[in-house]
Amino acid sequence: MNPDDFKKFNIGSIIRATESSAALKHQLGFLIKVLEELEIKFSGCEQDPLRLAKAYVAGEIPVERCKAQAAVWWAKIDEQGAIRELKDRDVLQARLAICLLANDEDDISVLGDNLSWFLEVLGFLNVEPMKPIAMMREYFEFK
Repeated sequence: MNPDDFKKFNIGSIIRATESSAALKHQLGFLIKVLEELEIKFSGCEQDPLRLAKAYVAGEIPVERCKAQAAVWWAKIDEQGAIRELKDRDVLQARLAICLLANDEDDISVLGDNLSWFLEVLGFLNVEPMKPIAMMREYFEFK
């Protein structure tokens, strides 16, 4: 993909569903797809954030259950005093878990920022950036 393609497929040009929970579930579907494709797994947790996000997207659990688990992942970061840590793999995985779980159905205005942060965290994990960007181009529709 050349730089002009990237401009065309930027996060701000994503066409979102008008119903906020549908827009959120659609984006979470992308995050799930990327994490599975990259074989990123979560360890040291009672409730797997990937499984919870999938259950929410499938309509099996309410978003509040995900948000409650996001607090657990924030606590892991806080316990380590790692609020500004962007190199430790465990902290970065906690940040990915938060991307999956800390969402509000009533505020889709933050979806672009959340997606941008998700891609940034993947970069801190040394993921080749073009792979998720190519997946994004295939998954979303753009203006």
